Amino acid sequence: MQIYRKFLWNLLLNYIMGSGIAVVVVGGVIISTTLTISNAEMVRVFFIMVTSLCVMMLAEIAVFRRHMKPIREMLEQETPDLATIREAYLQTHRFPALSVMRIMGPHFLGLSIPAMTMASIGIARGWLSLPVFYIGLAGIGAVLVASMHALLEFFTTAQAIRPVLIHIRKLGQRIYGEDVSLDGRVIVSIQRKFQLSAFLIGTMPLFLFSLATQIRLISQSSDMTVDYWKWAGIILLLGVGFSSLGARMLARDIQQPIGDLYRAMKEVQSGDLQVRASDLFSDEFSRLVWFQPHGKGA
Repeated sequence: MQIYRKFLWNLLLNYIMGSGIAVVVVGGVIISTTLTISNAEMVRVFFIMVTSLCVMMLAEIAVFRRHMKPIREMLEQETPDLATIREAYLQTHRFPALSVMRIMGPHFLGLSIPAMTMASIGIARGWLSLPVFYIGLAGIGAVLVASMHALLEFFTTAQAIRPVLIHIRKLGQRIYGEDVSLDGRVIVSIQRKFQLSAFLIGTMPLFLFSLATQIRLISQSSDMTVDYWKWAGIILLLGVGFSSLGARMLARDIQQPIGDLYRAMKEVQSGDLQVRASDLFSDEFSRLVWFQPHGKGA
């Protein structure tokens, strides 16, 4: 079906974009600019990365097919039953969160475990002259890169599912006269989205910089490394604290007007047609309050 193929194509493009930014650009730049190894060893590192990517892709494709199954089966049927339509609608809404699970699951583990295992074997056999603790640093870097990729994947997938959701709702209305919805169910809360997004955006550059600098300082004296982590640790703590506080404040600023509108709508639903949401906001929520039934808000 055309909409299913378009959906897959959009997901593929988003995945390539996210992988390109997070894995190739960030990970590749860190490896190429921080590691001081011979050309022969760089080829071996490249072989390890390519092999790990193949393992990752096989694992991720298997999980992706399982996540897509309810949607695919519904879209391939000419007249799906109502339960199938509802299941596909719910699964489509879950897809952004499921994409994060795939990135932090088969994507991250399928890449990092084979890569770290082969690197350990290479160091033990003398094929790589890297210190063993580089593997631990690489593991930390892999978590950071995977988190960045997961953030990109979540928001791009949230946009890609919209045409599918519209199609499923129209299908339910056309076949059964049913307005398919989540019935008020919350898949991912605004608070969680804002807090995690702001935290990652604020702290990711700090962690990547600290990690890359640590690798560069390894060849220097141990005293310099100790002094570096004294002030780097303080900067990281300040960055994490500020990002967490900013994310919490931003989420609360969004949740408050939503809560006011929700309470007003519940009172209208219970029969109080004179209720008004408080017009206390200076952003787009002010416009939402203004467009209430029976005129402007109080």
